[in-house]
Amino acid sequence: MAITIEESEMRFGEFPPEMLFHIEKCPQYQGKLMEYGVKSCEFILKRGDALLFVEAKKSCPNQITAESPQEKKEKYEEYIDDITGKMRHSLATYASILLKRQKQDQVPEVMKSPDLSGQELKLVLVVKNAEKEWLTPLQDKLQQEMKSELRIWNCSQFFVINEETARRKHLVT
Repeated sequence: MAITIEESEMRFGEFPPEMLFHIEKCPQYQGKLMEYGVKSCEFILKRGDALLFVEAKKSCPNQITAESPQEKKEKYEEYIDDITGKMRHSLATYASILLKRQKQDQVPEVMKSPDLSGQELKLVLVVKNAEKEWLTPLQDKLQQEMKSELRIWNCSQFFVINEETARRKHLVT
């Protein structure tokens, strides 16, 4: 039976249960980590030879400039910090589960192997109401902020897409 996830006014799925780890709802996160300020993306999806760490948002701020008001700059930085924190913590949480530092409850068998050498890791932010011209500057900013993690985890890129693109890529129904 396929799984769907409702998040940020989007419907993700339908995904085979053996290819989806709903990390945000798993007992390891809900019961032990969330209360200590650990953040999480929505889910991890195994698709082909890739693991997609997917975060969803309804909207995103437009790019800031040197002339932007201080309040707008602060909100933009808070947004970036929230997204990068979720991705950093999700990578670390998943690694701790694979290394059995946390229980492997609800992790599909095909996603339990600590040998990820054959898997490409992709960080994906899906923004429902993002205008196309906002995506590239936001993606560039997130890649810059996470350049160390992208290097450590050998991730090629941090993808930022809107709902329309997510629908074409069969992430959103």
